[in-house]
Amino acid sequence: MPWSNQSGGGGGPWGRPGGGNGGGPWGGRGGGKTPPDLEDLLRRGQDRLRGVMPGGGFGGGKGILIAAGLVLGAWLLTGFYIVKPNEVGINTIFGRYTGSTGEGLRYNFPYPIGTVQKPNVGVVNSIPIGYVTGGSATRTRDVPEESLMLTGDENIVDLDFEVQWRVNPLKAEDYVFNLANPDGTIKAIAESAMREVIGRRNIQPILTNEQSSIAQEVKEILQAALDEYGAGVRIEVVQLTSVNPPPEVRPAFIDVNAAQQYAQQVRNEAETYASREVPQARGKASQVVQGAEAFRTQATADATGQAARFSQVYESYKAAPAVIRERIFLETMEKVLGSVNKVIIDQSGSGVSGAGGAAGVLPVLPLTDTLRAPAASGATNR
Repeated sequence: MPWSNQSGGGGGPWGRPGGGNGGGPWGGRGGGKTPPDLEDLLRRGQDRLRGVMPGGGFGGGKGILIAAGLVLGAWLLTGFYIVKPNEVGINTIFGRYTGSTGEGLRYNFPYPIGTVQKPNVGVVNSIPIGYVTGGSATRTRDVPEESLMLTGDENIVDLDFEVQWRVNPLKAEDYVFNLANPDGTIKAIAESAMREVIGRRNIQPILTNEQSSIAQEVKEILQAALDEYGAGVRIEVVQLTSVNPPPEVRPAFIDVNAAQQYAQQVRNEAETYASREVPQARGKASQVVQGAEAFRTQATADATGQAARFSQVYESYKAAPAVIRERIFLETMEKVLGSVNKVIIDQSGSGVSGAGGAAGVLPVLPLTDTLRAPAASGATNR
């Protein structure tokens, strides 16, 4: 016998009855007891089930129907499922879409007739392009085949950006049925859109002041392409994380950028000077023009007055020519001789001579000098 007692005992492979191992694999519950009979256990279970089932057993057709009904009921109960707040339930029957459900306890036919998929519409997914991130979302290495792009002026720019997207809750069924690889599809379209936008611009605006407009344009192109494909995805943000020239020419671009900034500074200073000087020059020009207008008005008025005066004198002259001629002569002589020193010479030679006076010369009291001297002395005293 293969189960011979190697230690001098007996009783089969479980050791001796009543030995240390209890006489079997279930352990000993007292010396000499045998293990339970499996057939006896099965028989007792069948007896109890017959007592519960109507008719006393499974032999009748009613028992089979009841058993089948219990199995069917248990299977139908597996169709209940729970949709969480950030999920949308996508129901299918025999693989055909039948509708979507919101959060809460829902029901659909159980597998294999019906299935339920529950995409998360609340989580924001991020796709880095041009670089690879580690577990803590930190940059680990660059991917030059994704980041190097050709600009419109035939330069190369090293551009890294990030696309953040989420499932559109209004079109979650499109996301489930139309996208087999969401990250790969969105990444490919985003890279293509970025190359298209960069290819229409020169490198200098890309490096300086057009990064926000580039991100917005890429977002619009990407969203339009995904909508056309029926992807059921909503693009949240396109963010440029790094925009630089290639490493080989980066120092030259830095120098060019510094020169352009200096040129812009000089241009701003010139515009500031012009904004200050031009209004002043315009003010002076306006002042000169206004002075000329005033002089013209005054000269015109004087000329008009002189002409009117001449007309009036002429009318009087026509009435009495001799009197008017005499008056004009006297007024003219008064104006001419009124402010000069005068010496009166008597041509008849009847003038008083003496005291150094020449004959024919009429001495005149110098009233002008006499009146002028006190005025001058008074000014000096002041």
